[in-house]
Amino acid sequence: MRVGLALGMHLRSYFILLLPVLLLPIGCVTQPVAPQDPPSDSQVLNAWFEDLDRENFELHDTLLKALFVSRQTGKVAFVRRLEPEGAEEPQRLYFVSLERGGSDNIVGVNHATREFLFDHFLPIDGPTLNQTRERLRYAARIYSLKKDLGIFGIR
Repeated sequence: MRVGLALGMHLRSYFILLLPVLLLPIGCVTQPVAPQDPPSDSQVLNAWFEDLDRENFELHDTLLKALFVSRQTGKVAFVRRLEPEGAEEPQRLYFVSLERGGSDNIVGVNHATREFLFDHFLPIDGPTLNQTRERLRYAARIYSLKKDLGIFGIR
Protein backbone atom coordinates (compact mmCIF):
# COMPACT_ATOMS: atom_id res chain seq x y z
CA MET A 1 0.00 0.00 0.00
CA ARG A 2 2.85 2.34 0.83
CA VAL A 3 4.50 1.58 -2.49
CA GLY A 4 1.28 2.32 -4.38
CA LEU A 5 0.82 5.61 -2.50
CA ALA A 6 4.44 6.62 -3.13
CA LEU A 7 4.16 5.69 -6.80
CA GLY A 8 0.93 7.70 -7.14
CA MET A 9 2.59 10.78 -5.59
CA HIS A 10 5.59 10.27 -7.85
CA LEU A 11 3.40 10.13 -11.01
CA ARG A 12 1.44 13.16 -9.83
CA SER A 13 4.65 15.21 -9.54
CA TYR A 14 5.65 14.15 -13.07
CA PHE A 15 2.23 15.15 -14.33
CA ILE A 16 2.54 18.56 -12.65
CA LEU A 17 5.95 19.04 -14.31
CA LEU A 18 4.74 17.86 -17.72
CA LEU A 19 1.53 19.90 -17.75
CA PRO A 20 3.26 23.25 -18.51
CA VAL A 21 5.33 21.58 -21.24
CA LEU A 22 2.17 20.13 -22.80
CA LEU A 23 0.41 23.50 -22.65
CA LEU A 24 3.39 25.41 -24.08
CA PRO A 25 2.38 24.99 -27.76
CA ILE A 26 -1.07 26.39 -26.98
CA GLY A 27 0.42 29.45 -25.30
CA CYS A 28 2.96 30.02 -28.09
CA VAL A 29 0.48 30.35 -30.92
CA THR A 30 0.98 33.81 -32.40
CA GLN A 31 -0.43 35.69 -35.28
CA PRO A 32 1.97 36.21 -38.17
CA VAL A 33 3.37 39.73 -38.31
CA ALA A 34 2.20 41.50 -41.44
CA PRO A 35 4.92 43.25 -43.44
CA GLN A 36 4.96 46.98 -42.85
CA ASP A 37 4.42 49.48 -45.61
CA PRO A 38 7.49 51.63 -46.13
CA PRO A 39 7.17 55.12 -44.67
CA SER A 40 5.90 57.73 -47.12
CA ASP A 41 8.16 60.48 -48.40
CA SER A 42 6.28 63.08 -46.36
CA GLN A 43 6.65 60.97 -43.18
CA VAL A 44 10.38 60.64 -43.82
CA LEU A 45 10.76 64.36 -44.52
CA ASN A 46 8.83 65.34 -41.38
CA ALA A 47 10.85 62.92 -39.24
CA TRP A 48 14.08 64.20 -40.84
CA PHE A 49 13.18 67.78 -39.94
CA GLU A 50 12.46 66.70 -36.35
CA ASP A 51 15.81 64.87 -36.22
CA LEU A 52 17.59 67.95 -37.58
CA ASP A 53 15.88 70.14 -34.99
CA ARG A 54 17.33 67.91 -32.25
CA GLU A 55 20.77 67.26 -33.75
CA ASN A 56 21.59 70.40 -35.75
CA PHE A 57 19.15 73.22 -35.11
CA GLU A 58 21.35 75.66 -37.06
CA LEU A 59 20.79 73.69 -40.28
CA HIS A 60 17.13 73.13 -39.40
CA ASP A 61 16.51 76.87 -39.02
CA THR A 62 18.50 77.71 -42.16
CA LEU A 63 16.48 75.16 -44.16
CA LEU A 64 13.28 76.85 -42.98
CA LYS A 65 14.67 80.20 -44.14
CA ALA A 66 15.57 78.64 -47.49
CA LEU A 67 12.01 77.33 -47.87
CA PHE A 68 10.65 80.85 -47.26
CA VAL A 69 13.09 82.35 -49.77
CA SER A 70 12.22 79.68 -52.35
CA ARG A 71 8.50 80.30 -51.85
CA GLN A 72 8.92 84.08 -52.17
CA THR A 73 11.17 83.99 -55.25
CA GLY A 74 9.83 80.88 -56.99
CA LYS A 75 13.44 79.71 -57.41
CA VAL A 76 15.66 77.11 -55.85
CA ALA A 77 17.29 78.43 -52.69
CA PHE A 78 20.60 76.96 -51.61
CA VAL A 79 21.83 76.33 -48.10
CA ARG A 80 25.56 76.88 -48.09
CA ARG A 81 28.21 76.32 -45.46
CA LEU A 82 29.97 79.39 -44.15
CA GLU A 83 33.64 78.44 -44.11
CA PRO A 84 35.73 80.75 -41.93
CA GLU A 85 39.32 81.18 -43.05
CA GLY A 86 41.77 78.97 -41.25
CA ALA A 87 39.14 76.48 -40.05
CA GLU A 88 40.43 72.92 -40.39
CA GLU A 89 37.10 71.21 -39.68
CA PRO A 90 33.75 71.98 -41.35
CA GLN A 91 31.70 74.29 -39.14
CA ARG A 92 27.99 74.29 -38.41
CA LEU A 93 27.53 77.75 -39.84
CA TYR A 94 25.07 78.11 -42.72
CA PHE A 95 23.48 80.78 -44.90
CA VAL A 96 20.84 80.95 -47.64
CA SER A 97 21.74 81.97 -51.18
CA LEU A 98 20.03 82.01 -54.56
CA GLU A 99 23.38 81.23 -56.15
CA ARG A 100 24.56 77.67 -56.24
CA GLY A 101 27.85 77.33 -54.45
CA GLY A 102 30.69 74.95 -55.02
CA SER A 103 31.90 72.65 -52.30
CA ASP A 104 30.14 74.87 -49.75
CA ASN A 105 26.70 73.99 -51.16
CA ILE A 106 24.90 71.58 -48.83
CA VAL A 107 21.35 71.33 -50.11
CA GLY A 108 19.08 73.10 -52.57
CA VAL A 109 15.43 73.66 -51.68
CA ASN A 110 12.62 74.04 -54.20
CA HIS A 111 9.39 74.99 -52.42
CA ALA A 112 7.20 74.61 -55.53
CA THR A 113 8.18 70.98 -56.16
CA ARG A 114 8.95 70.11 -52.51
CA GLU A 115 12.40 68.91 -53.56
CA PHE A 116 15.54 68.81 -51.45
CA LEU A 117 18.59 68.59 -53.70
CA PHE A 118 21.45 67.25 -51.62
CA ASP A 119 24.97 68.15 -52.65
CA HIS A 120 27.79 68.25 -50.08
CA PHE A 121 25.82 67.01 -47.06
CA LEU A 122 28.33 65.76 -44.46
CA PRO A 123 27.90 63.60 -41.34
CA ILE A 124 28.49 66.72 -39.21
CA ASP A 125 25.32 68.18 -40.76
CA GLY A 126 23.07 65.52 -39.24
CA PRO A 127 21.22 62.41 -40.35
CA THR A 128 20.51 61.77 -44.01
CA LEU A 129 17.05 61.06 -45.39
CA ASN A 130 18.03 57.40 -45.86
CA GLN A 131 19.12 57.11 -42.23
CA THR A 132 15.80 58.60 -41.15
CA ARG A 133 13.87 56.26 -43.47
CA GLU A 134 15.67 53.24 -41.97
CA ARG A 135 15.03 54.49 -38.42
CA LEU A 136 11.31 54.77 -39.21
CA ARG A 137 11.26 51.25 -40.70
CA TYR A 138 12.94 49.81 -37.60
CA ALA A 139 10.59 51.70 -35.29
CA ALA A 140 7.55 50.39 -37.20
CA ARG A 141 8.91 46.83 -37.07
CA ILE A 142 9.60 47.04 -33.33
CA TYR A 143 6.12 48.49 -32.73
CA SER A 144 4.60 45.63 -34.74
CA LEU A 145 6.53 43.04 -32.73
CA LYS A 146 5.52 44.63 -29.42
CA LYS A 147 1.91 44.73 -30.58
CA ASP A 148 2.09 41.07 -31.59
CA LEU A 149 3.53 40.16 -28.18
CA GLY A 150 0.98 42.31 -26.37
CA ILE A 151 3.61 44.07 -24.29
CA PHE A 152 3.99 47.65 -23.07
CA GLY A 153 0.24 48.31 -23.31
CA ILE A 154 0.21 48.10 -27.12
CA ARG A 155 -2.88 46.29 -28.41
